[in-house]
Amino acid sequence: MSNQQHISSKSGLPPGIPIYIGERIPINTNISVIRYDANTIYEENTIDPEKIIQQISPSEVIWVQISGLSNSTLIENICNSFNIHPLVTEDILNTKNRSKVEDFETYLFTILPKISFTDDKYNEEQINFILFNQILISFSESENPFFPIIEQIHHQNGKIRQFGSDYLMYTLIDNIADDYFVVLEHLEDDSDELDAVALTISSQETITHIQTFKRDLVWFRRCVWSLRDTITHLERTNSHLVSLSTHMYIRDVYDHTLKLAEEVDVLRDIAEGLMEIYLTNLSNNTNEIMKVLTLIAVIFIPLSFITSFYGMNFEYMPELHHSLGYPIVIVTMALVTISMILFFKKKKWL
Repeated sequence: MSNQQHISSKSGLPPGIPIYIGERIPINTNISVIRYDANTIYEENTIDPEKIIQQISPSEVIWVQISGLSNSTLIENICNSFNIHPLVTEDILNTKNRSKVEDFETYLFTILPKISFTDDKYNEEQINFILFNQILISFSESENPFFPIIEQIHHQNGKIRQFGSDYLMYTLIDNIADDYFVVLEHLEDDSDELDAVALTISSQETITHIQTFKRDLVWFRRCVWSLRDTITHLERTNSHLVSLSTHMYIRDVYDHTLKLAEEVDVLRDIAEGLMEIYLTNLSNNTNEIMKVLTLIAVIFIPLSFITSFYGMNFEYMPELHHSLGYPIVIVTMALVTISMILFFKKKKWL
């Protein structure tokens, strides 16, 4: 298995060279083929691109699902078998690409970011679709990211079995958009927890959590805008590969992306407010501490004056040799302290 690669590894190479570029270590390349129509369905695993070509039938929809990008040679052979441009093959293996839609007349190439929340962390991967007439090829970094859709295809009465490959691509894109709402819910939960913490706790841990939340929110906003731009291009495409009926469904996904973008803007405002709340709370706590220390210092000023006054080394001072001199001074100091405390409470400084 090849190691993770950075985009700098392509420096000096001519365009169109298929090299995996990504942060994660790619899994073994696996190819599964699902052929179906309204009445029948066949599913098998294969690594022979020519066999896939031979199975093409005008009455069936063929979904070629390729998971794992470790075998760049196999992926290149598959793309060559379908006469896919070398630059597209290069983009498939480069997971650092921006989202986009490109129309090559005979096929439509789409790149989308797929995100999820698993193992208490947010994940992102690049999904690539190549849409032909009645054929859809999908490329993913992870293994079997569209398992729920495969289950839907096995239901004979489902809509997927009644439409073409463009509707299948819409269904997969809609599944990707649904995962965005799952991530959005987790971010909203984080926002609610931080809102409560920022009002009550001022610590380094709190500021770290707020900064982490803001970083996750920036990442999520970038993914949402990438998804929205891609869906916009799909919704406006004039490609003959996307039917008018499928355009209506894609428009519905576009509405979902608008909702996501609106919620992201709300969360961004909340994140800014959380920082302001935290800083205000921290400032208030500091002011409370300074107020208490100031009041204590003010109370001890007259007491320090009394003790320092009678601490002077003079022989003839009032009440210096009086038998009740010490108790009188103590009572005087106590009365002064009580009087000042009552005065502070009257002014509502305590």
